[in-house]
Amino acid sequence: MKTRVPPPPPPAHHRPTLVVGASGELGTRIVQQLSAARRPVRALVRRSSRQQHLRLPHVDIVHGDLTDPASLDAACQGAGAVIATATAVAPLNGSRFATVDDAGYAALIAACVKHRCERFVFVSVPQTPFDERIPLFVHKRRTEQRLAESGLPHAVLRFAPFMDAWFALSGLALATRGDAASLKTRPWPFLQRFMGVVGGLVEKRGLLIVPGSGERRHAFISVDDVARCCIAATRHEAALNATLAIGGPEVLSWNEVAAKMAAVLGRPVQVVGTPAAVFALQKMLMRPFSEAAANIMALNWFAAQQLPPEDAAVAARLGVAPGTVDQFLRTQATKPA
Repeated sequence: MKTRVPPPPPPAHHRPTLVVGASGELGTRIVQQLSAARRPVRALVRRSSRQQHLRLPHVDIVHGDLTDPASLDAACQGAGAVIATATAVAPLNGSRFATVDDAGYAALIAACVKHRCERFVFVSVPQTPFDERIPLFVHKRRTEQRLAESGLPHAVLRFAPFMDAWFALSGLALATRGDAASLKTRPWPFLQRFMGVVGGLVEKRGLLIVPGSGERRHAFISVDDVARCCIAATRHEAALNATLAIGGPEVLSWNEVAAKMAAVLGRPVQVVGTPAAVFALQKMLMRPFSEAAANIMALNWFAAQQLPPEDAAVAARLGVAPGTVDQFLRTQATKPA
């Protein structure tokens, strides 16, 4: 019996961009930017996810889940580019890396191949000598390998730490002003307990709680600029079948970041560093009880290491000029508290 060949897809300019993980912090920004550009969007979200903020012009909300291959097949049908941001880092409803970041992405890639999607843009993490020690990184690398073997046109974007998320998790409430889907508001009990301790410490007590020492340096990039890079990668030739490491325009230490926060807030800000060994011990203690919590400790351990920063020039090749930390903080300060 002959294998059924699917009909040719519609012209690319008529096909919506499918955003997987559309209700998350990054996914929301991507949807907002595509909507503002009047590009058709298909926003894939779970039925239980908050989605009112995604009801925008040119946006079609569809329900599905990386753990439900049939829903992925339906979402990919007729889609153009696919931007995949979803992960089980802050899990809901019992999500696990094995079912979301591993099997889920395998099913998503298969659906994209079947429906001949235009390009698969995958949001990944920096490559380090420590990948095997961080559960999220292990699964990201597996997906990168699957994409390389799939024959699907794709772009792998490995981003530096996000200003919005890392600054908020270090105690700066200002970092998430105006954010419709901040990571810190995600209803994961572990995260909410953590934010109950550190949330707003910079504004309240002038304390910035960071992984490692205040001298650790990162090429911080804002979530808005990450979203711009993801959208650019759906069409730009420089991203086609490429793996790109992308950072912001500055490589700053936490001490330098604290000084910029102090200038914007008009009060002293002191860095309180947490040794990497503390996170390594917490990861070991949490692993038997919560894979996701252990992964968060591993991420903090990773952030405490001194590693080569990602390159801002890569974003420029995609036509994106990332903003500085100072620009980000001053823009956030103009938004209502």
